[in-house]
Amino acid sequence: MIYLTTGEEQEKAAKECSEMLETIEEHGLIEGKKFFGGDEINMVDIAFCSVAHWLGVIEEVTGLKPFEPHKLPKLKSWILNFKSVPVIKESLPDIERMLAFFKGRREMVLASKSS
Repeated sequence: MIYLTTGEEQEKAAKECSEMLETIEEHGLIEGKKFFGGDEINMVDIAFCSVAHWLGVIEEVTGLKPFEPHKLPKLKSWILNFKSVPVIKESLPDIERMLAFFKGRREMVLASKSS
């Protein structure tokens, strides 16, 4: 919703996203462990792949920053650990292509809403 909205609706979505990230930080990640399940990647890590890679793209496209690394150190560490695993690193989509796609998609959606 962050990238498909503007104004108050977008700010509300960004706040909800921040709250979700805080919940993950507080309850989902174990201090001193690299991944959600411990020291090995598991299905939970795969499920949260979008947080690791896509969130930065959405932040770039919208100009909003629901992810504040200084407030979420365990999540920041998890993102770095997750994206450094060779098979993950090799499989992540190209950031520049993602930015171009999501910027275009956002413009199209917002233009259709204003019509």
